[in-house]
Amino acid sequence: MDFETLLVERRGKREGIVWVTLNRPKKLNALSMQTFGELEALFREVRKDRSARCLVITGAGRGFCAGADFSGSASAQQERTTEKPPAEAPPAIDLERSRLNFRVESEAYIAFRRLEIPTIACINGVCVGAGFDLVAHCDMAVGSTAARFQVAYVKRGLFADLGGFWSLPRIIGWRKAMEMMTTGRFMSAEEAHEAGLTNYLVEPEDLEDKTMELALAVEAGPPVAQKLGKTLAIRTAHLDFETALELSGIALSVIEPSQDRVEGVRAFMEKREPDFQGR
Repeated sequence: MDFETLLVERRGKREGIVWVTLNRPKKLNALSMQTFGELEALFREVRKDRSARCLVITGAGRGFCAGADFSGSASAQQERTTEKPPAEAPPAIDLERSRLNFRVESEAYIAFRRLEIPTIACINGVCVGAGFDLVAHCDMAVGSTAARFQVAYVKRGLFADLGGFWSLPRIIGWRKAMEMMTTGRFMSAEEAHEAGLTNYLVEPEDLEDKTMELALAVEAGPPVAQKLGKTLAIRTAHLDFETALELSGIALSVIEPSQDRVEGVRAFMEKREPDFQGR
């Protein structure tokens, strides 16, 4: 697929790593309506691609993502925007336009959350608003010491409406998330790492290598088992333990007869690294 605001390439030993770069560096990769649409289309395509084993998302230039950007819209003053608000509020707001715009945004993030393969954020710089939400929705993250984070919505009289209110407390804890969501202060890369936002924190020059190291480790794993494990982790989060284990037993009936399960046992017996085929 060809995109105007995204760069997409395949990496890895099996080309199973889908490396996605938000490519609007002059706007610090702020997400336009076009970008939201392209992200949704990409995520839907990747979900159907059995050769995809891992998805990495990062930003071009010095920023990861500066939030949402509707400054190019013909009716920008009446839409949700990262730009400074006008001196006077508009006399009327087109609520239906706003609702439909939000649907475009939210469908992209829903498509992202539906990905069964593991997802990794490669955070190279400033990460605020919708960008912070996106990182919180990833399964893993590698951060640069040049990164910093902000729930920018609250500074605009809004809240973390693209799911940050749901994911952030689960990632960095309730108290820290509430502080960020109610004050809108910036969080340093070091503080974010200590709170659990990132798996690894490295210097800027080491960011891509460390992210690839993690992505390659994921790519080498058994895809079906990884997908089932992620799905169970998400779907059983609010279930009691016994119900969760009952669902695990059902999932086991899918994975036990797989070729990858046979290969895993054989590799263990032969004392070598397994070669998983995703079958």
